[in-house]
Amino acid sequence: MLAARMILLLVLLLTFSLHRAAAHFTPTECCFDYARKPVRYVESFYMTSSDCSLPAVVIVAANGVEVCADPKKPWVKRAMEKLRRKK
Repeated sequence: MLAARMILLLVLLLTFSLHRAAAHFTPTECCFDYARKPVRYVESFYMTSSDCSLPAVVIVAANGVEVCADPKKPWVKRAMEKLRRKK
């Protein structure tokens, strides 16, 4: 009886660990809202992961603050283009 319980426990633990390993990958950084105002002094930018539910550009200001921005907004496109030309 004890051996049957131990086997059942091992099967349940193995099933749980396999389910956990196959869980969907969740990105570490996503934006859930966009900035309402343009950022003036843009130092750099990067795109969030395509796994995020809200596509965004993270604008890094000169003071180090990171702001989520809508990639479709004209000010975001201008800032990205300006930085691309600089490099």
